Formats: sequence, C-alpha cells, structure tokens
Amino acid sequence: MAEALEPTTQRAPNERTGASKAKRALVLAREIVDDIEANAHGPGDRLPREEDMLARYEVARATLREALRFLELQGVIHLQPGRGGGPVVARPQTADFASSMALILQFMDTDLRSLLDLREAVAPAVAQRAAEHATAADLAALEDCLAQLEREHEAPEFEETNRRFHDLLGWASGNPAFGLLVSALHLLTRNMSISLGYSAQERAAQLRCLGRVLHAVRMRDAAGARAQMERLTAGSTRYLTERSPGIVAQKVRWENASRQA
Repeated sequence: MAEALEPTTQRAPNERTGASKAKRALVLAREIVDDIEANAHGPGDRLPREEDMLARYEVARATLREALRFLELQGVIHLQPGRGGGPVVARPQTADFASSMALILQFMDTDLRSLLDLREAVAPAVAQRAAEHATAADLAALEDCLAQLEREHEAPEFEETNRRFHDLLGWASGNPAFGLLVSALHLLTRNMSISLGYSAQERAAQLRCLGRVLHAVRMRDAAGARAQMERLTAGSTRYLTERSPGIVAQKVRWENASRQA
C-alpha cells in the first residue's frame, strides 16, 4: 500500500509549487492594476520595462510574464512585440467582459432562454433610467438609429441595428454597468440567434414599440419608457420561443462571445 501512495506523495510538492506560482501571478496582476490606477495611466501609456518591473515587484521573470499574460487576456494591457515593445495600457472592451461571461455561463449550463429572461428583467429598468438620464447627444444617437431602422427592411440588417438601439439605450441610462451588460448580452446572443430572424410583421411590431420607447425617453416619462420596454421584450421572447424552441434551448458556449466590440 505504501508503494501505491508513493507517486502521489512525490508529486505533491510540485503541485503545491505550481499552485503557489499561479497564485503569486494573480496577486501580482492585481498589484499592477493598482499601480496603473494610482499613476493615472490611460490607454496607450507604456508600463515600465521588464527589468524595472522585476526590480519593482521582486518576482521571478516567469511570474511577471504570467501576470502580464493574464492582464492581456482581460483586455487591461496589450503586449507589443519586437524591439522597444512591452506592456501598453489598454481599455477593456465589451467583448472582454462578454468573453468572461460566456466562459462562466458555459460551465453553468446556461441556455439562450436564460439570457432572454435576463434581458426581460434588465431592459425595462434600462429604459426607465434612460428617460431620467439621457443627454441630448444620447437622444440624437437614438433618433438616428431609429431612423435607420425605419429604412431597413431586410432581417439581418434590421436585427443588428435593433441591437445597436438597445446598446445606445443602455449607455444612455447614465450607468456604465447597464451599458456594459446590455452590450455584452448582445455579443453573447448574436451568434446564437443569427438563424432565428424576425418576420416582417414582427419587425414592424418591434419598430412601433421602439418608437414609443424613444418617445417616452424623450419626454422624460420614466414609467412609460419602462412599460413600453416590458411590452417589447416580453413579446419578443414569446415570439422567439414559439417560433424556434430548439434554438432558444441551445447552450451558451465560450465561442459565442464575439471578440468584435
């Protein structure tokens, strides 16, 4: 029995060492983020050279490089190759957030219907807040987007512009967390729902609802904007569920998250 246990005993120190290195790299990544914030670094700013960072953080080269790779995956920095390259501060994009969401949701066995339910819960609150906080620039962008929707009659173009209208509404809420969540949901569902499509009748119904939502937002009618968005999202979910139950039941997968912001 002792011989059977021996290989496990021999591997344990290496396993602990590997786990310790990974944990140190994550701690270092957080320290680097704190320093980026403390030094008011913005997108495009270069971080110190590798040798300077090794001296600053007193870590092994492998640990530093692992921490930087982790931050690059999160969209916090990008690593410029070649002579004179190195870590450069970036601005995390919606696609970075959507990718992280998709990875977690895949392991939670989440389906498209769950995302539609989330949209039903969030979108009315977003419309309500947009009515309260939208700026003149927000309203102008929403009006231009609605005008484009009115000119588009083909399903793919209509659906993409429709998503953009909701994205604009999310950012018009005055709360970047709403804007980020709404846009990320659209990145997650774009590839999943590409084969669903809306009939000409459904597109016309959605266009009328969006017009009423925008009117309420423009009039600062928060309750009206919320009510119209509740009607729109509930109707859309019902339409998609009845028309394509198989597609609505498909699972979220990491590759669903487009890297295009």
